Order: sequence, then C-alpha cells, then structure tokens
Amino acid sequence: MFRIERLQALHAVDRHGSVAAAAETLHLTPSAVSQQLSKLERDAGVRLLVPHGRTVKLTPAGKVLAESAEAALDELTRARTRIDALSGSITGPVRVGTIPTGVYVFVTEALTTLVTGHPAVEPAVVEAEPEKSLPMLVNGQLDIAVVESWDNMPLTRLPHTTWRALRDDTARVMLSAGDPRAAADTINAQDVARDSWVSWTAGSRAHAWLCHTLRERGVEPDVRHYVTGYATQFSLVTRLGATALMPAMSLAVASGYDVRALRLDDPSPRRTLYAVTADSQPRPAVSACLDALADAAQLDHATP
Repeated sequence: MFRIERLQALHAVDRHGSVAAAAETLHLTPSAVSQQLSKLERDAGVRLLVPHGRTVKLTPAGKVLAESAEAALDELTRARTRIDALSGSITGPVRVGTIPTGVYVFVTEALTTLVTGHPAVEPAVVEAEPEKSLPMLVNGQLDIAVVESWDNMPLTRLPHTTWRALRDDTARVMLSAGDPRAAADTINAQDVARDSWVSWTAGSRAHAWLCHTLRERGVEPDVRHYVTGYATQFSLVTRLGATALMPAMSLAVASGYDVRALRLDDPSPRRTLYAVTADSQPRPAVSACLDALADAAQLDHATP
C-alpha cells in the first residue's frame, strides 16, 4: 500500500520537474522529499526516478504511478467535499495563500471572523505571490489563493479555476516626505525618470510589473534595491530617498515611515484582488471563508 505523503511527493516532482521545486511547493526540505521518494521506490519495488542532467525524470513506472497518484489525490479531495456537504458542517482545514497586502489589510480579519463564527474551522495562511500560490492551488496544496491582477499586466486565468473579485486598488509612487515633489497629488513618470528605485526581488512578478509600468511610459528604471516586504521598501524610501511604486493598500504598514503617496498619472495603474478556487463547488468551510474574505475586503479600510 502506498502512503499518501509519498504519492504527493512523486506527484509534485512530476508537476514541477525537480525535487527542489517539489519541496518548495510542499513546504518541505529537498532532503525530506528525497526520503519520501526513496521509500516510495521501495514500496513499488522498481525505479521511479532517474538522474537527468541536474535534475531527475520519471521512469515509465514512475509515470504510471504519478498518474495514479494524481487520480487518487483528486478523489480524496472530492471525498472530503462530499463528506462535508453531507453533514453541512463548516469544519476542517482551510488553506489560504495570499499576497502580502491581503494579509495586512483584510485576510487576517476575515479568518478571525471565520473562526469566531465557526470554531471547528482550522485556517492556515501562506504568504505568496500569484506565481507561487496559483500552482499550489491547482496542485491541491491550497484551498484559496488571494491574488492581484493589474490592468496593465493581467494574470492568466488557469483552466478549471473560479475567480471571485474582492476589491480594487491603485498604484502609488512613494516618495520621502522631504522630497520637494512630495507636496503634489500626482506625478508624471518623466519626473521620476532619474530616480533610484526600490523593488521587490528580481525575477518576481512584482518586479516585472514595476519595470513594465515605467517602460510603457518611456522610463527605464534604475533599480538599486531589491527587497521583500513593503515595510523594507518604506524604510529605504524614508532613509535613503529611494522611490517606490506600490499598491495603495501597502500604506497599511507605512506607520512610522515618513512617506508620501502620489498618484502616477497617465492614468495610475489599477489592480483587482481576487479569491481563486480550483473547485466550482467548494466544501462548506471554503465557501464560508470566501464569504468572509469578500466581506472583510469591502470594509472601509484607510487606504487613500
């Protein structure tokens, strides 16, 4: 008999192409995934993986078992949904992947409301950008992904996913309060063309969006700082005079930083936040969480 966690490891390697990528998706170390795969090979009595350059590939037997693993994992998910639907109980785990501003502004509030009304729900949060959370959702590691889609760089909607709009937001140019330009309400991209920029980490979708937004306005950004976390960006804006392009909702963590938020004209980019699921008929606990997210997102939060 094959254990579920070992089948999950093989399925993740098949989906993502390497042990390292599978480990990241499963929130395990590569060593732990390799151990699960070794045990699965012993259970199967055949080789399931072989070296392939710097990574691995599945043998024919590995492919057969990976396909069966996918079917088994899908069936277990459907069984959980049917069991919950029979009882109508709002219970069990709800795994939410969310962009950082979602956590700051409304996701934590939504989950607090959810567990207050339904104490048997077990929420879990993973802070992740869409390029990570959407694959996790499709692969069954998440129940809900809270993502952002900018009007000038929209997300691709994966097949068999359901998208529920939560709220809109706009981009802001963040300047130090001492910058002479900070007294204005709006700013033109050409007015910040020679600035030093702070961005999310290189290779991330957030970094790509910043570069795309400025380039479509004729500006090639001089990105000097690559960081994770909006608070770190605000610190660099305040202390080093860097310039940032961030969602207005990020101002939820601006307390203590002397920054000014200006609209980028031409016009200012807008984004929509969505709650995405991979099941058109989610189990009751997930449905209740979707409602709580929608309610919390629409509350009057102070984001200019």
